[in-house]
Amino acid sequence: MVDTQLEAGKVVLFDPTLEHLASAKRAERHNLEVESAASEDELNSKLKSADWGVLLFCNYNADTRAMVKSVRARKGLKKLPVFAIVNDDEIDTRMLQSANDHQIELLPTSVPEARRWQKLREAYDACRAGKRWFVRNRRAHFRLPLRVKATVLTETETVDISEGGIAFMTSLSYHVGDKGRIDVRSLLGDMQEDERCFSFEVTTIKTIKEGEFRYLVGSKFIGLSEEAKLCLKAALELIEPTEEDE
Repeated sequence: MVDTQLEAGKVVLFDPTLEHLASAKRAERHNLEVESAASEDELNSKLKSADWGVLLFCNYNADTRAMVKSVRARKGLKKLPVFAIVNDDEIDTRMLQSANDHQIELLPTSVPEARRWQKLREAYDACRAGKRWFVRNRRAHFRLPLRVKATVLTETETVDISEGGIAFMTSLSYHVGDKGRIDVRSLLGDMQEDERCFSFEVTTIKTIKEGEFRYLVGSKFIGLSEEAKLCLKAALELIEPTEEDE
């Protein structure tokens, strides 16, 4: 239930698709009021209001960056929190750096809808409290903290997971570039093994000491079928946020 004593957050959604508009209707669950703008003139008109809050773009490109620069040059809008929804496959290192330089927070499409609106609510609250919303984009996929049992060749415990990869603790020694398969039965339940086993490639390794585990392994998923991606996405949508994720 929405806390009616909480000030409604204001979000301006620029150039939305029908899908984005449908999602915006559900933002009221997070006590957010969403208005849309289809042109730069319309956007400037809405931002003249004294109760401006957060600006959300439905893409990220040169036009987005130029518009943000223009908006923030206006009096009172220098610290305006700006976000952009981007398909995971479009995000690369260059885009992450560019977005950081322009202080535009990227929202990969792998971010569950509810968490997207939560993030904008947090940005609005910070802004209204006079705090600056600092942006540090780090990865192309949304990582969800997840501590469950999993199996590689021995007992393993996951640390976080996204549609793009998984981090896990293990006692096995790996090298960057090593490949394997991980079975996350406790996340995906008693479905067929091929549907709950994901192939991965190791990208980072860190020595740790936590119980029986000696290594923290970061990895990216490789060769996932469309069925496997849908299965994983559906499972992630059902996970409740933890204190670390909120």
